[in-house]
Amino acid sequence: MKIIRIVTLSIVLVLFALSSFAAEKESSAAVIVDVRSEAEWNEGHLEGAVLIPYDIIEQGITAVAPDKSTKIYLYCRSGRRTAIAEETLKKSGYRDLVNLGTLENAAQVLQRPIVK
Repeated sequence: MKIIRIVTLSIVLVLFALSSFAAEKESSAAVIVDVRSEAEWNEGHLEGAVLIPYDIIEQGITAVAPDKSTKIYLYCRSGRRTAIAEETLKKSGYRDLVNLGTLENAAQVLQRPIVK
């Protein structure tokens, strides 16, 4: 009985480790994009984000997400530019887009600090 418990526990731990690794890999494969201006970016942005202003998102996205199935999180100041960027990316063939609206909401949802 003790050996069965040890084997069962070992299997559970291996499965947990694999699921944790898969979740970590998925989140690290995601891209967080700040679609605001450079001046706004310099005032504060999400840790780990990249700056690609919404008006050049179509040209800039391929440098950070050449695979159109990449999960892309978008944020701006009010959500208006994020919606524009999201629509542009959809038209370009990107399929896994998340509109987080504002910087503050993005920080809360993704549990990342705002850095300056």
